[in-house]
Amino acid sequence: MVSLLNFFNTDFDYPGIEIKVEFAVMQEYLSHLETGIKAVCDSYVKTEESKFNNAEYLEYQYIYTVAEDYMPRIIRMPFVVTIYTLFENSVNQLLNYAQDKEAKPIRFTKDCDGNSPASKYNKYLADVLDFDFQFNNQVVQAISDINAVRNCIAHANGNLDSLSQKRIKMIKNIEKQKIGISTDTYHLDITYEFLNNSMLTVSGAVENLMEFIEARYGFR
Repeated sequence: MVSLLNFFNTDFDYPGIEIKVEFAVMQEYLSHLETGIKAVCDSYVKTEESKFNNAEYLEYQYIYTVAEDYMPRIIRMPFVVTIYTLFENSVNQLLNYAQDKEAKPIRFTKDCDGNSPASKYNKYLADVLDFDFQFNNQVVQAISDINAVRNCIAHANGNLDSLSQKRIKMIKNIEKQKIGISTDTYHLDITYEFLNNSMLTVSGAVENLMEFIEARYGFR
């Protein structure tokens, strides 16, 4: 997604430079996540095994459950929050920059009308900025799903027992799509594939909006 070329012809109030750097850093970090998780889990197993010399297997078998199930889940979950926040903050900055450029009286806020985060952005783009740009239906739905998973993590640490029945139903419906989340034992679990696909969705959506804005204001 990220290119830092051609930014000498840029309004320095434009937030796109910082946004592109943030995405570059996040994508690089995410590409090494699974290697990092394996290193952490291997180190944990090695340290814990050393405490049980000559012990029966039943005494330390929990070590492998922690390393194979709990640790990867705990490490991966916060990245959903980070990915969604990166999307939300990036689009908010871009829309408010456009609002200033267009001298429109209404600034984008979380209270703007819309049934989902991306649909709020679409409504603002059309009704306030009068832009010929919309996030497509596939992106709107994908962002809504990412946000639902994000809320489960941010507000309940992935514990479905702490959610309302409405939110549990949303998570269960997302799980049925087989896109990399599961709810075994009523705890949310996230695969690397879900994180990677979420990042691709978010970066693609933001890149498309930036391309539109950059073209509109002569940055490319």
